[in-house]
Amino acid sequence: MGDKAPAPEPIQWLGDAIGGSDLLGGKAASIDRLARLGVATPPGFCITTDAFRQELLDGPMGDAAARALAALPDEGARLALTALAIDAPLTRGLGLALTAFLDRLDGAATFGIGGPARLAVRSSAVGEDGAFSSFAGMHDTELGVSRDEVEPAVRRCWASLWSERAIGYRRLRGLPLDGGAMAVVVQALVPASAAAVVFTRHPVTGRADQVLVNAVIGLGDSIVSGEVTPDMYVLDKDGITVCEREIAGPAALDDGQLRALAELSLHVEDRFGQPVDLEAAYADGRWYLLQARPITTH
Repeated sequence: MGDKAPAPEPIQWLGDAIGGSDLLGGKAASIDRLARLGVATPPGFCITTDAFRQELLDGPMGDAAARALAALPDEGARLALTALAIDAPLTRGLGLALTAFLDRLDGAATFGIGGPARLAVRSSAVGEDGAFSSFAGMHDTELGVSRDEVEPAVRRCWASLWSERAIGYRRLRGLPLDGGAMAVVVQALVPASAAAVVFTRHPVTGRADQVLVNAVIGLGDSIVSGEVTPDMYVLDKDGITVCEREIAGPAALDDGQLRALAELSLHVEDRFGQPVDLEAAYADGRWYLLQARPITTH
């Protein structure tokens, strides 16, 4: 019999990752795919679902985790799981690996600003950003994280697998309540002058010949959270011409930025083979894609 293949590394650099969405989770697998397509993405890495299982489900607290998982959706069990995820210290091996990858990220994350970059720590659950369920907004994302704050942020992302809203979403969709496993993405935070969410099929009318863009000045978390009213643009795919424009304040995008974003979004739609929902940030005179997921609803 041949030798067994070596186990995947617990942390994988995005763009060079080995493994699919079962190992990377939906968001990280999408970012890895974008990077392989040559699309500009912020440099970063993924703490895999294997690491999650080794740290929480197969580690010293594994028996307690198993009992709590079996008791879901009991509220006490849910709280016990989130406490385990937040309080359990990283094993020495994963801690050393995390340090090494943060060192690599320090060397890659410049954006022309000098000094250490701030970081984004994002959940990447199995099934997240997939073709049948998106989990949009269900799990944690933390922005502006310093290097020293990464480890507790990772644990909070793990814990969000069993947040009240995530459990409720799974019950609504008829999905397993345990959530399977959670990977976590750690990336350089783009110092964005503008940010946008793009749908390459109009999410209200369902028109496949139009692109809808919501955009704001600065970071894009305010769009997702609904804290601000974004600018709204509708573009016809034929000729990439603007047919509707609603500006909420000082315009977030000029026509050149808008056209470049639409062209990039249609390129990704073509490579994915279906309409997509994208998040993007503009810095250093170019667009960076933060994630891409298939549009799952009409």
